[in-house]
Amino acid sequence: MRLENRQVQKQIQKLSQIQIMALNYLTMENSALRDEIYREVNNNPALEIVREPRSNFQRETSFSSYGTNEDSDKYQQLLENQENYGETLQTHLLHQLNSMNLTNDEAKLCHSLIYNLDKNGFYGSMLSPETFLAHKNPVAERELLDRCLKIVQALDPIGTCCRNPEESLLIQAKLADNPNPLAVFILDGHLDFLTPPEPAKILRKLTEFRDNWHKKAFASETVLDTLPLSEQTVSDALKFILSLNPHPAQGYSTDTGDSASQVDVVLSVTKEDGPASDDFSRGIVAGNSDFHFQVKYASGALPELRISQDFAFDKENVAKAQLLLNSLKFRESTIILQGCAIVRAQKNFFVKGPGHLSVLTRRQIANQLEVHESTVSRMTARSGSKYIQTEWGLFPAWYFFTSGVSNRDGTKKISSDRIKQKMADILSEPGNENLSDRELCELLNKKGARIARRTVAKYRAQLGLKNSYKR
Repeated sequence: MRLENRQVQKQIQKLSQIQIMALNYLTMENSALRDEIYREVNNNPALEIVREPRSNFQRETSFSSYGTNEDSDKYQQLLENQENYGETLQTHLLHQLNSMNLTNDEAKLCHSLIYNLDKNGFYGSMLSPETFLAHKNPVAERELLDRCLKIVQALDPIGTCCRNPEESLLIQAKLADNPNPLAVFILDGHLDFLTPPEPAKILRKLTEFRDNWHKKAFASETVLDTLPLSEQTVSDALKFILSLNPHPAQGYSTDTGDSASQVDVVLSVTKEDGPASDDFSRGIVAGNSDFHFQVKYASGALPELRISQDFAFDKENVAKAQLLLNSLKFRESTIILQGCAIVRAQKNFFVKGPGHLSVLTRRQIANQLEVHESTVSRMTARSGSKYIQTEWGLFPAWYFFTSGVSNRDGTKKISSDRIKQKMADILSEPGNENLSDRELCELLNKKGARIARRTVAKYRAQLGLKNSYKR
């Protein structure tokens, strides 16, 4: 051992207290941040609350537009006078679920789905059902999820565990004792035919739809070709639809909390001409000539603040209040920017839904926004993740980050979900049951995926498949 002198030059950046506070607010969940805001308001007289957080700002869907005004009034009166059953929706559904012969995986997933329902019995404003999957065996897990959704939807009251009232009405119509086929067709994506709810006008729209459909090349036969269309059949279908309940959970309380406190970003699809390019400053992500995405900060879960004019003389507390407002503004702008970047990178998912994720890393988002990767991690970590409300449900931000492998040319990445799907398809073909990992690796490379044998073995294990000797 010996002693020696060295001269070292370093450049160190230390975070100020202002930066630390802003980053801490970015990491906080809405509930924790709300408590922190109230604490600051109590300690600082220069702060005042302009608006309290709304208890529920999720989208409500009305069914009163269907039917005449008299029918709507009667239906509204029916809902208001409906009996309160004195038990929660979750308890009522679980009583039925416990009497069924289900596997452990089915019972566990159904339990999660039931406790993910909002006060209306839907999951459209709650976590998307896909977030409960482990993503180790995509094919089997997707089949399990479909089975469990059908199980819960068929429980009394029929039509819960759907995305929205429209989907619930379709499920109720299909599960009815004597389903009206014309009503099922209308509910399956053609609810606009019911506006206005007059049989003669609905009949004209159905006829025009059938005629226009057959003008297309290679148009197949539709349900309308097999049904007698008349004002009487349309009137019967309309009565059948009005007999359904768009709010099947009416009368039950719920064990789940208010989903509004979870939402950080609300994503909506605006079906009109939008800008040709992205405008992150306004929360706009360009789509095509028919639509664009609008990303909004869900500020309704937090109280709205301002500096009180009555305490303008208190310079110290005013400075502290301004610092808090600036930190909250930084949180809002950062979440919006990252939300826009995620939407642009996963545009295929937001158009087509679950199962269409592309490879995405936090470093890619950080490079696009020219911020440090740790800033992205603060928003997308599994612990304290921010939530994005989409057309397909509520998703944590970390859900949109997936790994993958390069293609043969190295020009783009193929997501791990797609690789696993290809592996499952290859092994399901006759004669491929006993393929070794190396043979499977060679086949995947021929199909364009540049993947190592060890990665194939890892993905095979995640799919729950044994090696070739045990298969």
